[in-house]
Amino acid sequence: MLSHYPAPVAVDFAQYLSREAAGRVRSQLKELKPYSEIPGMISFGVGVPHPSTWPLNGMTLSIPFAGKSVFVPGYESRTPDSLLPLETYEHPSKGEALVPDLSDELQYSSTYGTKHFNAWWKEHVRRTHAPRYDDWEVLCTAGNTDGMDAVMRTCFNRGDYMLVEEFAYPGLLSPAASLGLRCLGVSLDKHGMDPEALDNLMRGWDEAARGGPRPKLVVVVPTCSNPAGVTMPEERKRDLYSVCQRWNLLIVEDDPYCFLQIRPDGANSPIVPTFLSIDTDGRVIRIDSFSKIVAPGSRVGFITGHKFLVEKLMNSRESATQCPSGISIATITAILRAWGSHEGFERNYLPHISAIYGKRCLFLISLLRRYVPEDCIELPSPSGGMFLWVRLKIENHPDFPTKTPEDISNQVFHSLVKEKVLVAPSVYFKAPSTTTFNSEEEARNIFVRLSFSLPPPEQMEEGAKRMGRALAAEWVA
Repeated sequence: MLSHYPAPVAVDFAQYLSREAAGRVRSQLKELKPYSEIPGMISFGVGVPHPSTWPLNGMTLSIPFAGKSVFVPGYESRTPDSLLPLETYEHPSKGEALVPDLSDELQYSSTYGTKHFNAWWKEHVRRTHAPRYDDWEVLCTAGNTDGMDAVMRTCFNRGDYMLVEEFAYPGLLSPAASLGLRCLGVSLDKHGMDPEALDNLMRGWDEAARGGPRPKLVVVVPTCSNPAGVTMPEERKRDLYSVCQRWNLLIVEDDPYCFLQIRPDGANSPIVPTFLSIDTDGRVIRIDSFSKIVAPGSRVGFITGHKFLVEKLMNSRESATQCPSGISIATITAILRAWGSHEGFERNYLPHISAIYGKRCLFLISLLRRYVPEDCIELPSPSGGMFLWVRLKIENHPDFPTKTPEDISNQVFHSLVKEKVLVAPSVYFKAPSTTTFNSEEEARNIFVRLSFSLPPPEQMEEGAKRMGRALAAEWVA
């Protein structure tokens, strides 16, 4: 008779994994973590917002079962007496869009999102992007990562090609690879994705050689992109849109940094027109997020696109996130209401946030000009966001061409680490590509991503000094 308590048996748990789980690829940026934990390290490697930019720094929660209210601390708000005065509550007037109410938000909602928040976001889309066709819809998501997951699971089969920028965010490349998608990079220049390169790629597509059909979708990060920090001008967007019409490509406009672009005159400086604003066919799927303009932990965003596509994207979330976080939605809509709804959000808050990051961007550029020899680096034109894409002048390095550009890049990275300054090398962001470079061309295509969003000014200056010392030593003949 079998024992009810058999001796433990070794289990090979790998046999239970799906193909997706077994083949899951992690972001290369995770490789920076051990370096960031070195005592005294100054990091330009991590692209996260500074908590001083978050528009919420404390709250109280009324908890009936406990019979009391509790305080939740936040950034520079560590005790209940640090909270701002409580405003007299006024019930939303009839017809007011924003009606945050926990009795509604804490219940399951439609997978599309809560009715009042979706209505408010639709009006924001009309005011900001003015879509040029009628059959568009919005879907509330758990942020841009959730939105892109919906797109990849809805629009692709395993083995399909997905077109991305030549240098792309690993948080896009890694999950795509885990789903069995083949990313293919399209060349970038100072204005973003090159329309001619995209056109040539599509025209020369050979299904037999590529082992798959011509791509049907391209993903672009058009504003203050990650990692390249490029903002695509309107003319470039129109040229790229025409190529996508020619080859019947959908465009995913992944735009979390849209409102972090530098606006010299604040609210009087309009944002660069978006792909959604020039879309006449309904071929643009726009993905927005509150992660950079409110807080990453809010995990709230929106997809906007043709209602047919948005319905299919919504269906994918029914068996995934199910519905957006009610607590997050209640919090964000209460914040938006406190700011004065659309007018306060658009004319006061968004210019305020872009000004914070714009000053940080320009400050870091000034520091690099002051402390880093110009023979070592080429600085980009600043457009805002959170990143500078700094070219290493490998062609001037004394070890070139004896060593390969990537070997020199790796050597430079470790020299920077030795000086205790951390950057993200461009190899972490490099998408597979059909483009081949000779040694001279590759030497002019090596970059580092510097994030200016988190370090305080004094650390930014010291980090620039350390970078200057490390690179000056590397470039000595």
